[in-house]
Amino acid sequence: MRMSSVAAGAILAILSAGAGLAQKPDAGAEKAKATAAATSKLEKAEKKAAKAEEKRSKDPLTPYGIADAAPADAWRVVPLENLVAFELPAGPVFVEMRPDIAPAHIAQIKTLVKRGFYNGVKFHRVIEGFVAQGGDPKGDGTGGSDLPDIKGEFVKDTKEVSNFVEIGRDRVAARVGFIDGMPAGAQPESLRTFRTDRRVEIWPLHCPGILSMARSSKPDSANSQFFILLGDARLNLDRGYTVWGMIVDGAENSRRIDRGEPPKRPTPIVRAQMAADMPASERPKIEVMRTDSESFKKYVEALGAVKEGYVKDVCDITAPRRVNGKLEVL
Repeated sequence: MRMSSVAAGAILAILSAGAGLAQKPDAGAEKAKATAAATSKLEKAEKKAAKAEEKRSKDPLTPYGIADAAPADAWRVVPLENLVAFELPAGPVFVEMRPDIAPAHIAQIKTLVKRGFYNGVKFHRVIEGFVAQGGDPKGDGTGGSDLPDIKGEFVKDTKEVSNFVEIGRDRVAARVGFIDGMPAGAQPESLRTFRTDRRVEIWPLHCPGILSMARSSKPDSANSQFFILLGDARLNLDRGYTVWGMIVDGAENSRRIDRGEPPKRPTPIVRAQMAADMPASERPKIEVMRTDSESFKKYVEALGAVKEGYVKDVCDITAPRRVNGKLEVL
């Protein structure tokens, strides 16, 4: 009996389909084998790259290598009595308070922290690339504490600062450098002879990670509100707002503060406390590389941040940290 061409075609199609089905397990196995080989190759490449990066970072000529090899006397420990911890939902932010720069403001903030004033207070004004402002119990920027307002501590005379290390000049200031890790700008020392008050000013810079006091249009109106710098705001805020601290650990947690004016879901300060009042097991040992050390000088040179005395961006230079012995190069 002869088959029609249609029937023959149908049978061939069925046989072909069956053959295809029979081959699928083998094809899948080959594909899995190829995938495993590619994955293994990728893992080996990643391990090789990681080893190369580790070797590079340990190179004594790189910024990381210089910081890693810095001797013990190139580091200073942040005093617990000047270390405040702001516990945020994302994690803690440790801030070194600077009584050498703003003693009156530090005294007030310490009092408020010990009272528990900041616990539960939210960041009510958070502008991307600018500031995260909080410290107002009303949450709308109009509130403060029952303590008196503080006289502004915006600038000092260079004669009052013994540990300023100048690294060069930039587009804003004739001299820029650091005061124990705090970025600072200063007028030229030669200006002293031309001024009737014989004063040469030096001031902290409003760089990312710096904390400064909020105020009204009146210079001496700071009370409890403060802000964390999220961007470079030197041109807007320098010499007009009081810098009182800098983040020394947990900067990544501060970057998770919800944005908005006001934010839809304002980020609260769960708790603020002085490190000296924390249980011994919870107190971190935070060290900052001394910016008057030879190691820091080499570190800045390795960064390539200064060319013929001109500093491209002083806010991009952060003194390395060691937190419980672990090196952090930001």
